[in-house]
Amino acid sequence: SFNTPIAGVIFAMEVVMMEYTLMSFMPVILASTMGALVAQVMYGNAPAFRIPEVALGSLMNLPWIVVIGLVIGLMAGLFIHISRSQRLQTLPLWLRLGVVGVGTGVLAWWFPEIQGIGYDSVAAALNNQLAINVLLALMVAKLLITAITVAGGVPIGIIGPVLVAGAATGALGGMLGGWLWPEKAADPGIYAMLGMAAMMGAVLQAPLAALMALLELTHTPNIMLPGMLVVVVACLTSRQLTGCEGFFISSVRYGLHPLQQPLMQALSRVSVPAVMERQLVRTERMITPDQARRLLETNPMWLVIERSSEEKPVLALKAAELARWLLEHDEALDGEAPPEDELIDLLEIPGQRLEMAPIGLQATLSEAFLKLQDSALGALYVVHGYRPKQQRISGIITRGAIERYYHYTDARQTDARETDS
Repeated sequence: SFNTPIAGVIFAMEVVMMEYTLMSFMPVILASTMGALVAQVMYGNAPAFRIPEVALGSLMNLPWIVVIGLVIGLMAGLFIHISRSQRLQTLPLWLRLGVVGVGTGVLAWWFPEIQGIGYDSVAAALNNQLAINVLLALMVAKLLITAITVAGGVPIGIIGPVLVAGAATGALGGMLGGWLWPEKAADPGIYAMLGMAAMMGAVLQAPLAALMALLELTHTPNIMLPGMLVVVVACLTSRQLTGCEGFFISSVRYGLHPLQQPLMQALSRVSVPAVMERQLVRTERMITPDQARRLLETNPMWLVIERSSEEKPVLALKAAELARWLLEHDEALDGEAPPEDELIDLLEIPGQRLEMAPIGLQATLSEAFLKLQDSALGALYVVHGYRPKQQRISGIITRGAIERYYHYTDARQTDARETDS
């Protein structure tokens, strides 16, 4: 929706998916294409910022660009540290919203440029149209109020504010460079563009996405060389000197967003039917020996024991346990006929019974894994159908089956990497 489709694809792969695979590329490309198409239909296909033709000029600017990258990296680390603070989370929601609203209003009274997404402020910074005090307000106040808002649990986007703060920081750095080296310094607009990309890359820890966003937002290819330098310096500074991971990873670790760790990534790509055990039969709790033998004729792996009420959990028993009991029972009879009214209580025979909860056929292994963890159960039964009265059990998935699948695929990937090397 920022009209930067390529940057959107790379951002999704770097930050959201955290991997580059063909399976992930196709839906991400389609989503990015549709988002850019809607944005162009609604707002046109002009670049987000119109800037004059500028060039870096002397390579003597590169050391100063490194310094600006260091400063922006430190600011990005401070932003992430504040935004993941848990102190505001202990306050009531109305108080958090009030603090954020009053703080924004007070700052906007003197500097209205800090309000909104800030694209107009970025455009003005790129064209050297903002005073120093306004740039300072955008650099400090915009970044600070955004971090406090995120820490307060208010759902907002951070990419726009990050671009604004980065552009203001870069423009200030360009002005300072012009005062120090008036003959060699590049135009402050170039520094504003570089600051925009550096702040985005450092906060998100997404250097490729930041560089592509810089190119697509400005349509200025000759900015890529200094852009790569400043983005790398800012990203390394944020990660190494301040000890911060990317904003989204940090938010994940502090409970603000669902965690996508490597295990969950691998499991989220596979649906439950790929791993579930389908050899099962449903049976009542009390059955006769003849009924038990008929159940075992189909060579099931599991017996799903139906309960007398819906409040009681569904149980699963290994069919081998029933077969073993029948064998021992027949040996104990020693050829004698069993009583005619003899019944087998499947809840009383020796064997491990697993309490189960339902899960849909369309669920992924990551959903099944999380449900097993949350409910502290040993297995799930996979239901097919939408009406409660007409649902049927399609299979059983156990914690062990999920772990075996993950270890098997992980071992195959390791062998493939060793073969390639």
